[in-house]
Amino acid sequence: MGQILAWLSRRFLTSTRPRVTHSLMGIVVLYFSIVYAPVGLFLLVGWPAWESMYWWSWIEQPAFHPWTAAFSIAFYLAMMLIGVASYILGHTLLQRNMKRTVIALSVIGVIATLVPFFVWPMTWYHVGTHAQYHAVPRMTTRMFETTGFLIPWAIAIAWLVIGTLGTGGWIRAFDRRRDDAA
Repeated sequence: MGQILAWLSRRFLTSTRPRVTHSLMGIVVLYFSIVYAPVGLFLLVGWPAWESMYWWSWIEQPAFHPWTAAFSIAFYLAMMLIGVASYILGHTLLQRNMKRTVIALSVIGVIATLVPFFVWPMTWYHVGTHAQYHAVPRMTTRMFETTGFLIPWAIAIAWLVIGTLGTGGWIRAFDRRRDDAA
């Protein structure tokens, strides 16, 4: 996502030297801290087995397990740091006139996000615990039949989509205003 935000602000970033202290960095950090990372953390805390695609059972027991609780914090911080580092990398690449690389990394980032859904198809469609998912027959409910999951998930995804479109639109408008002023 950071590469996409860098691409949206490419005119500004190609003319700005400081990589961390420029005027768009605040909005980028704000986006990753209150839009992007909280959605992942919400899903991880609310439905840990689902968010981890039913790989681990330990993720479902954070109470009295400090390493499991620490994983949730590390997960949030990783989403933040990877996003901001990706934006800074995009800034660096744009200043080196490597626009195609920024586009390629943006596409690769989207593909990497979608790969698990194709490698483990329909895993995301099942909602339940690790044990329910791995039981024979599978004891989970379907995503669209479980309002206790579907409604909070839809609200979280709506927050992500609206926040992403709003942030992207604001950054793009900022970039155009700066370009028009120059």
